[in-house]
Amino acid sequence: MGKRLMICVLLMALTGCGTTGIINEDRASGSVGQEGSVDDGGIEPGMLKGRVIDAAGRPIEGAEIAADNQLLYNSNLIVRTDGDGSYRIDTNIGATFHATGTVITQYNGQEYRLSLAPDDDASFAGPSGAIRNFTWKLSGKRADGLGFYGGKVLFHLDMTDPLDPNVFLEDEKVQLSLTPEGPLIDGSAGSPIVAMATRNPDGSGLEDVPIGRYRITADYAGRPLAVKLRGGGDYAEEVTADFAPIMTGVYWIELELALPRG
Repeated sequence: MGKRLMICVLLMALTGCGTTGIINEDRASGSVGQEGSVDDGGIEPGMLKGRVIDAAGRPIEGAEIAADNQLLYNSNLIVRTDGDGSYRIDTNIGATFHATGTVITQYNGQEYRLSLAPDDDASFAGPSGAIRNFTWKLSGKRADGLGFYGGKVLFHLDMTDPLDPNVFLEDEKVQLSLTPEGPLIDGSAGSPIVAMATRNPDGSGLEDVPIGRYRITADYAGRPLAVKLRGGGDYAEEVTADFAPIMTGVYWIELELALPRG
């Protein structure tokens, strides 16, 4: 009996060693594992995991997820999501992490890098693990408080009035009309935007506009304005424009406006 018990114990020990001793190379490197999906078992110690979807709930493949080590400068752990939009990153070290997400996509021949919206923006202890899901939002306030997910349409207004040289035009009386030309950057159908300009730290215009290609017109207190892209071209009744990069993740359309002369 004693001999049989010792054999059973030995087999159990060998089986246990065979299971725990195998290192999943994908998991160790922080890349998406073979399974290609995140389980529903809740938080796993030492593991950051989650899923990325667009506003329609479709998974996004190739989104960039970064686990930023808050203790060491420039020591991010970065992976890309799999075909199901899922990812896993090993964070089992004695540090605090903050997760961010970026979608990188081509639109009308230009590359865009756009921040993703997290369902939880809190930092977490690496050994504790965390779940952070992200959504690609085209508008709305950013979770980190640094502006909006949409872009800006800004303008410089010629302040002179051809009908009255003693009057100076005011930016706040400009109304902009934006009509989408084709799908927005995420493939969704956009809606026309008609709004009065407001002032913001970067100038006058509209904030939080979903990234897309727009046909733009403007008027001043009911009088049509001539419009052109800032820095080139001729004035016209309307202009079609894409958002241009100002810095990483920041995109503007910049216009020049003037009341027609003659």
